[in-house]
Amino acid sequence: MNQEETLLIIRRLHKVLRPFLLRRLKREVESQLPEKVEYVIKCEMSDLQRVLYSHMQSKGVILTDGSEKDKKVRGKGGCRTLMNTIMQLRKICNHPFMFPHIEMAIAEQNFLNVHNGNPPPTLPVPTQVEGKILYRSSGKFELLDRILPKLKCCGHRVLIFCQMTSLMTIMQDYFDYRNFRYLRLDGTTRSEDRGELLVKFNDTSEDIFIFLLSTRAGGLGLNLQAADTVIIFDSDWNPHQDLQAQDRAHRIGQQNEVRVLRLISINSVEEKILAAARFKLDVDQKVIQAGMFDQKSTGTERRQFLQALLEQDEEADEEEDEAPDDETINQMLARNEEEFEIYQRLDAERQFAESQQAKREPRLMEFSELPKWIVRDDIELERSLSLEDNVFGMKRQRKEVDYSDALTERQFLKAIDEGSLEEAEERQRQKRAARKKRKRLDVCSFNVFYIYLNFA
Repeated sequence: MNQEETLLIIRRLHKVLRPFLLRRLKREVESQLPEKVEYVIKCEMSDLQRVLYSHMQSKGVILTDGSEKDKKVRGKGGCRTLMNTIMQLRKICNHPFMFPHIEMAIAEQNFLNVHNGNPPPTLPVPTQVEGKILYRSSGKFELLDRILPKLKCCGHRVLIFCQMTSLMTIMQDYFDYRNFRYLRLDGTTRSEDRGELLVKFNDTSEDIFIFLLSTRAGGLGLNLQAADTVIIFDSDWNPHQDLQAQDRAHRIGQQNEVRVLRLISINSVEEKILAAARFKLDVDQKVIQAGMFDQKSTGTERRQFLQALLEQDEEADEEEDEAPDDETINQMLARNEEEFEIYQRLDAERQFAESQQAKREPRLMEFSELPKWIVRDDIELERSLSLEDNVFGMKRQRKEVDYSDALTERQFLKAIDEGSLEEAEERQRQKRAARKKRKRLDVCSFNVFYIYLNFA
């Protein structure tokens, strides 16, 4: 359809909906409500994430050290097939330590690296990761490690929304490492405790910097206007879930401009999720927003708004698939020029401190730091997959169906006497097919008769 046809169809739909809809927006009720600005920030993956993501995307497997099959071959590598590939890809984008065996492997490898491959035998091998590797393993966490100190320095308070509670646990470890004071609310939080958490966070005398919430449990019915920054760590398929989450801070009583930062991993399934969410919001804009069901707007205003939306679709440009640099991120975060200068200074201090380290490490984990069984080529992976199929994944052989059971005993004996068992089975199959055909015709005839009686 061309633009004129689309415009005509949508306006007809608005005409149908108008008698049934009355809509009031926040800005109509509270004219002094500050603005809400949303930015999408692309994040690079660490090399650990890239390896795991590549194998999960192409083969549907998560790499293992091989110990799940035989403790003696631990470290030689293996793989495990997982269901729901999209969910596994989302977990990898958030943090690879959402797979516990990956965290154990990285903790052991880091333990060996610290002691130059020869740790004291009296020291136990750690099973959990602490310190810098928590953010160096994930591109999103590395971005958080750059922006959270800036927001804290300028007195901003932050809401972070996540889809997965296991991710929230990893994030708590990171907050403890950086000594950030935080609160957590998810589906397991008791209803009597929720009110106390809200009061504590909104109390300006409390030095609570972060409120960590699950999108489904903490995205509705909460007043958290003490925060002026919202971070959507991983997007929901339903865009209105994220919009509701943003409005925990952007609501009546908010005094500051609200910044919403949505984190997306580059070249990942998260970009597809965001595209699907934007498509749904685009439909909402054309069907509901452009209708202006407020009993105040004129037909000319509605037509101009819809025309602008359609022209915006034609002029939409492709987004850049590059992670923004520090200066661009500072421009997104800063509310004024003074804050921008502070953020620039903090970046310079961080870079100087990193350059003074005796052993300078990159911000994201690299291939050289990974265990050998993770860095494998496709040939070794195919060998592991074939071994898994032979040992664990043998397919059940399909049995031939004996259709002679469909004959009655009398028909079977008669067919044996006449020496024509195959012909008898064929006649029986034809009878069944004819019976099904008559049944379909009877149903169609009944439907036509029913329509005639009700609408004639």
